Amino acid sequence: MTWQSFFHFNNNQPNANPDARRPILPFRLRPYRNMLALSVGLFIIIPLLACVVFAVLTLVGYLSWFLSWSLGIIVASVVVGLASSRNNVSDNDNSGYTLAWLFLTCLISYFSFPPLMALSEWSLHLTTTSWEFFMSIYERSGIVFWSWIPIGSMIIYGTVSLISLWIMKLLDWRPHWGRVRFICPHENCGHVSSSIVYKCPHCGEALRNLYPSRYGIFYTTCPSCGLSLNASWLTGRNQYSKTCPDCNKALNYDGFGNLSESVFVVEGAPKSGKTSFLVQALNLWNQQFKSYVHFSDNRQKKVVRQMAQQIKTGVFCPPTERLSHPEAYLIRCKKSFHSFLAYFYDAGGETSRDLDAGTSEPYYNLANGIFLVIDPWAEDGILTAFGRKKKNLRYSKYQFASQDADAIIGRLCNKLEHIYPESLNAGFDVPICVVVTKCDLNGLDKMIGSDEHFTQSSIKWEEQSKKVEEFLINHGKYNFVNVVKTRFKKNAFFAVSALKDSSEGSDSILNPLLWMTYNS
Repeated sequence: MTWQSFFHFNNNQPNANPDARRPILPFRLRPYRNMLALSVGLFIIIPLLACVVFAVLTLVGYLSWFLSWSLGIIVASVVVGLASSRNNVSDNDNSGYTLAWLFLTCLISYFSFPPLMALSEWSLHLTTTSWEFFMSIYERSGIVFWSWIPIGSMIIYGTVSLISLWIMKLLDWRPHWGRVRFICPHENCGHVSSSIVYKCPHCGEALRNLYPSRYGIFYTTCPSCGLSLNASWLTGRNQYSKTCPDCNKALNYDGFGNLSESVFVVEGAPKSGKTSFLVQALNLWNQQFKSYVHFSDNRQKKVVRQMAQQIKTGVFCPPTERLSHPEAYLIRCKKSFHSFLAYFYDAGGETSRDLDAGTSEPYYNLANGIFLVIDPWAEDGILTAFGRKKKNLRYSKYQFASQDADAIIGRLCNKLEHIYPESLNAGFDVPICVVVTKCDLNGLDKMIGSDEHFTQSSIKWEEQSKKVEEFLINHGKYNFVNVVKTRFKKNAFFAVSALKDSSEGSDSILNPLLWMTYNS
């Protein structure tokens, strides 16, 4: 007997009866079932029959005395009654007939008692003989012994099945132990649940309870078509098509449901270069680390590559609309011996009119890291150092942010204070990576002293972060740097350029992503 036959109780037939879904108990294997029925039948029927016979014969024996006196009373009453009616005796003169009735009753009872006693003795003897006969059948056939074999097998089987069911249900919580939250990445959804909806590959039936249960530990059946389905992630449940229980959209992403999620939010002012930074960084990340990083959705991979090609030609991404829940870019990553599914949310440019103070999008509650993108050419101190003015920027072919870094960091801290009120004094546990974009213009990257290539050394990251910090402080952004370093326990500063990294072979734009995945 194989383990599959031991736990698989359903027919693998597409047109099976929907009622074929049967519980794990009672025992369903045919030979054991027949033997169990026979043994239980004999075990119960033979003693029951012996008890019935014994009770009947014993009752007849013990009723002999009652029957003898009943017969005497009946016969005497008939004789005396006939004599009294024939002689027309009055009611006041019946003493003689009463004595005659008593005499006849005792006489008849005395003569009828011996044969009834003999019947009683015979019944008791027959009872004993029948009981010994039934017990001899038990002894000779060994029914008492072998009838307990299937009964014991049933008990053992049921115990093993229930223990196995408990273990499989416990192991089925593995995604929860691994912080798998089943986050829907679709636009305007973002539903987070502890389970998802699977679809039957034959009939497309939505299955919300595809997990180990009394209907099957490793396998169960579709209630509509009866097709055998894997009931656990150990047997390959995740291979079936999945849908979100809220928006009913497909969730057939590579690694979805098997890997833990890490959520990263790209925040910044409108036209600060968030989308260009994110697209270029994800594209280079996938190219440089093909063995460890790849897109979970081929459609998103094509979109990112097309947008990266546009950036290479100098065409920047159009402004992203601010949504309550944008679509997330899903990247499957492998870090050391740990794999996870990275969600990247391009939050879109936020102005003071978009959202009320203190409100935030749902994905902020799940954030494992925040990329704060700032446009250096929206800062007065940097423009002054280059002898520029904001009003002259409108004539440039580039688009620049209309808000400075102080306004963005203020609203971001306001959001996080509502989400994590306990971190008001201790600081936020969410890592933040400040990304200074558009550093290719006017030689800003050379002024900062940023490297042109990425590194995986934490020492190099710290050196780059200090250079960017000093540059921002020296150009009037002391308050901004101070807020970042005091309110966020983990922080870093990087200077990048999406256009330069796409056209001139530079890949320093990967440093923010590598730092974030290392520290989140």
